[in-house]
Amino acid sequence: SGLRVLAINILGRFLLNSDKNIRYVALNTLLRTVHIDKAAVQRHRNTIIECLSDVDISIKKRAMELLFALVNETNVRSVIGELVNFLSSSAPAELKAQLTSTIILLSDKYAPTKRWYMDTVLKVLIHGGHYVRDDVVNSVTQSISESPEM
Repeated sequence: SGLRVLAINILGRFLLNSDKNIRYVALNTLLRTVHIDKAAVQRHRNTIIECLSDVDISIKKRAMELLFALVNETNVRSVIGELVNFLSSSAPAELKAQLTSTIILLSDKYAPTKRWYMDTVLKVLIHGGHYVRDDVVNSVTQSISESPEM
């Protein structure tokens, strides 16, 4: 366990390396490791978020996938907030379909309140545009029509 945490911390430091290949390998390895020790990877969340602004799309994609794996009940607001910011600012078109679908899925799964969920979904619809799948739009429309408080 201690050795695993040490290895994850080293991988976290690799994310700060100027060589994009090292950053990619670190993200890829963290993505494979996150299911074994989520708490240790969680400590590097801010550095992983910074990787979303990398110029290399493969690094952005791996960082996005790793953030998906890190979402839980306690960090859903902050991580989904970062992912929505990524969607609205610098997400490449190639990643938007996966990004919008997964944000909605994780928001539904871990939503702290119905109101937060609806606010998040509306932001995704606004920023995701035509990248949001039709079934997601239909589901959101149905949720709104069935919720008198909305």
